[in-house]
Amino acid sequence: MLPVPASEIDSAATVERFHADTTRGSLLHRLAPSSRHDRATPSLSLISGAYLLAMTATFVPLLVAAWLSPLPLIEVSGALKLPFLRDWNVAFMFLVSFPTLMALTLSDQQALGRSLRRVQDDGVVSIAAGPVAGLITRWEEAFRRVNYVGQGLGALVGLALAVANYRTYVQEPVGFWIATGGTLLPVGYVYLVCIWMFYTLIPVYVLRSVAISFLMRDVVAHAELRILPLHPDRCGGLRPVGRLGLRNQYGLSVFGVNVVLLAAVSTIYLKVPPSLYYMIAAASVAYVFVGPIVFMGPLLAFRGGMLRLKTELMSEVAQRLRRELTRIRTQITSGEISREDEELLDRLRKIGAVIDELPVWPFDASTLRRFLTAYVLPALGAACVPLLKWLFPILFPQFNTWLT
Repeated sequence: MLPVPASEIDSAATVERFHADTTRGSLLHRLAPSSRHDRATPSLSLISGAYLLAMTATFVPLLVAAWLSPLPLIEVSGALKLPFLRDWNVAFMFLVSFPTLMALTLSDQQALGRSLRRVQDDGVVSIAAGPVAGLITRWEEAFRRVNYVGQGLGALVGLALAVANYRTYVQEPVGFWIATGGTLLPVGYVYLVCIWMFYTLIPVYVLRSVAISFLMRDVVAHAELRILPLHPDRCGGLRPVGRLGLRNQYGLSVFGVNVVLLAAVSTIYLKVPPSLYYMIAAASVAYVFVGPIVFMGPLLAFRGGMLRLKTELMSEVAQRLRRELTRIRTQITSGEISREDEELLDRLRKIGAVIDELPVWPFDASTLRRFLTAYVLPALGAACVPLLKWLFPILFPQFNTWLT
């Protein structure tokens, strides 16, 4: 079984394209009907619409409520240690993190459809017409349940984090801009609602990413892989799947940066209570463990299939080579080895070398470097927080005066 060109696949007779709608039961995808349709690339209107929706629902109300608040927007006064416009964590959360997660979630159906379509069009993944209908039905129903569970779990997680923020910033005299004298201001209610929305979205994003990984595993189990050794993407034609895993990691990396900013802002400005340390530690642990899962999840299924295919091809070449060597061995003493025998052995050796170079991961070195950069960057930022806190007052003596 040697790799064959996509042109040799009779897709009309034996192969049918697999495409499943993963947005059933998703309230978020109903906000943007275009996100439920498969396109070559996510439309600019979808991305910009997701950003505007996220910002309008969070940062704009926060800014208006903070402007109407009795506390100053930027000046430190009395018990207020961290005014609204100095809170880098909240600004990044609702101007970058939340809009990014919203855009990635709304466009994940299109990204999944694009990846599957490309590998099927190239003939790298082909599924017989029989199993396709059952796969589509099963996974559309599975994602309907995943969406319901994710939304319910997300609402509970968001509520728990909103309560934790209330206890941390209101019941403790930390000098945060949402409360004064132990009393929650109107802007504080807006803040807690925004926190609830942010942490409601994260479980939805993670669960859908994990579910996509299991979908890929089922696709590989019912598909025939035809890895293309000389494919320009250097991944045997499966780079679109690797990009899908990298895309998932970008969302979590943005969240990781937010955790770093939370730690930096809290230690520099606020009287940090133990409960805030617990929140930061829990978010850090979640990032460390979930990051590799959402990146590697969609890839592991193809890793097994690629290894299996490479092993089968190597075994077939080795068996053929053994038969030819056994035949030629009987001819050595008689001197009947022909030029055709030499050329056949040389061809088998070259075929074996080509098969040995077949990739066994659906990503190349550049994709791996991007993942490691995106994954490690928040951790490096966290390590720099204590250093910067110690170094800034030395390099910039006016820094302490500016803070107070």
